[in-house]
Amino acid sequence: MGTSGAKPGSKPERERLRHQLLAAGSSPARIAVEMAGRWQFNPRQAWRYTHGLSQTAVAARCNDLLGDPRAPMTGKRISEYEAWPQRGIRPTIHVLALLARVYGTVPRALLGEDELPLLPEPERLMLDQLPPAEPPAPPPASGRLDAAAVRAAAHASGAHAELAEVTEVGAITLEQLDHDVVQLARSSILTQPEEIFGELVRVRDRVFRLLQRRAHPAQQSHLHLLAGQTCGLLASASMELGCYGAAAEQSRAAWVYAEIIGHHGLKAWLRGTQALIAFWSGNPREAAHLAKAGREYLRHGTGFVRLCNIESRAWAYLGDVRETRTVIGLGHHAREQVTEPDELHDLVGGEFGFDEARQSFCNAGAWVQVGKPVLAIEAAERALRLYATDAERNRRYGGEASTRLEMTDGYLAVRELDAADVALDPVISTPATAGVAHLATRLSDICTTLDTAPYRNSREARELAERIRAHPALAGP
Repeated sequence: MGTSGAKPGSKPERERLRHQLLAAGSSPARIAVEMAGRWQFNPRQAWRYTHGLSQTAVAARCNDLLGDPRAPMTGKRISEYEAWPQRGIRPTIHVLALLARVYGTVPRALLGEDELPLLPEPERLMLDQLPPAEPPAPPPASGRLDAAAVRAAAHASGAHAELAEVTEVGAITLEQLDHDVVQLARSSILTQPEEIFGELVRVRDRVFRLLQRRAHPAQQSHLHLLAGQTCGLLASASMELGCYGAAAEQSRAAWVYAEIIGHHGLKAWLRGTQALIAFWSGNPREAAHLAKAGREYLRHGTGFVRLCNIESRAWAYLGDVRETRTVIGLGHHAREQVTEPDELHDLVGGEFGFDEARQSFCNAGAWVQVGKPVLAIEAAERALRLYATDAERNRRYGGEASTRLEMTDGYLAVRELDAADVALDPVISTPATAGVAHLATRLSDICTTLDTAPYRNSREARELAERIRAHPALAGP
């Protein structure tokens, strides 16, 4: 349960203080004084809270000490003793002595200075003559335990379980955060990164705040997963914005959380993201090794396919046709295998996913890079067919435009200028594509191709180059 708006002296606050003082070696009497002074508890409340007991647990211990099978003490009666003198029932000298035995103190310690005058004079005189509470008696020499000792052990277990049950993280809060992360992951492929960056930071910061609260181990693990996911999405967004140093730092932070909980799916995704960061930072060999390392965490499924395709782009850039062909083949083989859906890559999906259209787009880029334009064109055509059949809400932002750029390179490589013009026209005929990642660089590269042999003397090539340079991504302010 959350503690937002909790009154001073709430259970989580009391338990935090109690453990801090116990760890510092404070005595029960010192803790009781601190409880009373900090939150204005009366001494009977302060001593009960010092031992972390509920009113029911105190009543049970009183009954054990009394040895009365009728169990005259109840949690309600303890509540009435604690409510006095404003309301409730005044504890007699015998009740104070009994409670003192439960708490390990003297009866006088259970009364405040303003309460003492309210006792009858004979009881006030008797208070100072009562001996301190005795420690619990050891088990009989025979080794046999009586029923009271067994019940006392059970009460101690119950009290500890009561403490362990306390949490400051609610189930509904975790459910909302899960929803937020899923929505952000899916929105990440539909919109430009600057549109959701602020919301990613907000959700991440909320997760960080919850990680500072008391939570059950399963809740802590859940929060670490959410922290890893949000930092991972921020790494991807930072990379799309061209801030590769920030992207790398976000990915390392996300890795820490994935490592804490041993989440192989998130580790695999992060290795792939780190590979992409390295690739676009100009380190294709490091990218290839990072993507390959990610395959240690997933041997099949969507995450494995993604890693193979990231690796193929890196090997292609390095000009290694054999490795490029090998990992592309591994990716297709993995796609064909029937496996259980992966929680991160398939069920959350979005930026964490990797569909067949994306795979075909990556294949096209790799084949162009290693001088296999026919294979590149075939892969690009397959990607465009898949994008055309996908529901709009499932399409990756800029996916079709990026695919058409790879297709254009393929057609230019086989000297089919008219086909290249047709493939590129939907990209350069609208300013809406200006936010596609690396668009300016790719369009500049195509212009360079059109300005060299065999196209430099072609009027059609010059006209296409002029149309490309008029696009807002290249036209400048």
